[in-house]
Amino acid sequence: MKLSCSSQSLDALFMGKFMDLKKYIKYSAEELGLKYVELEDKHFESASNEYIDTINTELKKYGVEVCNIAFDCSFGYLSKEENDRELERARQWMKIGKKLGSKNFRVFAGWIGGLDQGIGKNGLPIKKEKEAWQAMIGYIRAACDYARELDLDVVIENHNHGGFLSSSEDVLRLFNEVPKDNLSLLLDTGNYVDGIPGIERTIHLVKKYVHVKINEIKDDGKDNVYDLDTILNIIKKGGFEGFLSIEYEGNQDVFTYLPKVVNFIKNFFSKN
Repeated sequence: MKLSCSSQSLDALFMGKFMDLKKYIKYSAEELGLKYVELEDKHFESASNEYIDTINTELKKYGVEVCNIAFDCSFGYLSKEENDRELERARQWMKIGKKLGSKNFRVFAGWIGGLDQGIGKNGLPIKKEKEAWQAMIGYIRAACDYARELDLDVVIENHNHGGFLSSSEDVLRLFNEVPKDNLSLLLDTGNYVDGIPGIERTIHLVKKYVHVKINEIKDDGKDNVYDLDTILNIIKKGGFEGFLSIEYEGNQDVFTYLPKVVNFIKNFFSKN
């Protein structure tokens, strides 16, 4: 198991212009003691070759590797033109991921109507219309085919808020319909509407990547919202040896509390 932190964990600081990728790489290496980082596409200031070169310089400077490009997308738009644009965006960002040395590329199946609007956050999964579902499947296949040309692994994330993959049943259905050898599940431990049972039902599909969702950190590094002991035990018993990335989405001071989570997870895997 290789521990990472997602730049999403500091999203509020990025959005407020108090953080950038260069500072984030330095913070991850020097303050969190991590060798790997996950970079969200929205946190890049530019997609230019010149900017990407500066990020590569920082990675080498601090001895840090990019373990995943967390690309935000949806293949549930109502028009073919919009979904085609999403696929083309994915292809462009795959090239960026390749330049940065990442082996993994995250995609979302998405949400019917476009990007995540937080719909149905606490409710049951919405009905997936057959036509929309089949169109999404076609785009995921196409994304995997292009990623293979770049020797990239596609990791597709389960997502609630009414998304295509909001339950373990949805995920199992997708993997039955898209048997690509470079596709695996990016398990987000907080995104299933069926919770821990959903994690247990799909852990066998998790080959490369896990998001450990964190919401309200306690002083011992555990979480008041998610049962980290149970979740991490499921992951460990599943034989997972890939990248485990912390994704904090709470409102606490990250500089005070994020190191507590890092230490808890490191200690958990060293003792178990």
